[in-house]
Amino acid sequence: MMLTIFLIAMISIGWGLAFISLAILLKAMAPIQVLAARWSITALILLVPVLTGRIRIDLRKGRNTAFLLLTGLFEPCAYSILEAYGIKMTSASTSAIFVASIPSMTLILGILFFRNKASLKQVASLAITFIGVVIATFLSPAFALGGTKAGMICMTFGVIAASMYSLSSRRASEEFDAASITAVMAFEGAILFNIIALVRGHGIDTFTVPFSSGVLTGHLLFLSIFCAFGSYFCFNRLLQYVDAALANNIVGSLSTIIGVAAGIIFMGDLWGWYTVVGLAVTLVGVWLSTMLMKDAVEDGG
Repeated sequence: MMLTIFLIAMISIGWGLAFISLAILLKAMAPIQVLAARWSITALILLVPVLTGRIRIDLRKGRNTAFLLLTGLFEPCAYSILEAYGIKMTSASTSAIFVASIPSMTLILGILFFRNKASLKQVASLAITFIGVVIATFLSPAFALGGTKAGMICMTFGVIAASMYSLSSRRASEEFDAASITAVMAFEGAILFNIIALVRGHGIDTFTVPFSSGVLTGHLLFLSIFCAFGSYFCFNRLLQYVDAALANNIVGSLSTIIGVAAGIIFMGDLWGWYTVVGLAVTLVGVWLSTMLMKDAVEDGG
């Protein structure tokens, strides 16, 4: 149980603080450049242990090889692009609600395609955390639903991609360890994002710009090492022990709470009683999910 708590903490901190680094980098770079540079560094870090045999990726290993490859295609490949365009074509409030629905979508897709089962307590925990995010968002003076149909479609498919990533990773983890899964994700992401960056006319500036400033370099390395490598490695490891919907609910909610707190403290984001109430309700849902996770871990599930 101590290992799962450590993994959850590392993931939540990394993903919760990632938006600050992203916001700073996006002032100097296009979104696809940030993705290309971020995942290229992560891929280079993981290439060394792969070439030296410390990480073994045998694509002929067994029946779950397809899920290993799908994991990287769903995230970072599909999700990152869909999220970027979805957020761009919708409001912040709309995108926040879509992202909050990922655990519920994971539960639904898990039942439909992976024969997963769900208890009433699990459904309740997902519903409570979603309501908490809605309260914090809907009652904010800055709340504004909006966006194009294309943006809504992008966010919908982004939610599906994020859900399928966690479900595929959990299935792949039956035969592949977390390091192998993370490495494949990094290689697929680096290849795709660099191809798109080149097609869109971005050249060597994708890598020279972020290293032209100590601040930009620091934020890029945080995203590459702590978030892309560290947090995803921890999440892939967590999925070996915990149901995908529960993992998404706990990690996603805690990341949201950390992100909101960081936005208020470091970015001067607006907050009020609705923020406190919304996050408090979200924590209740997280607590319920944590109790279910504890039971599953103790039972060996």
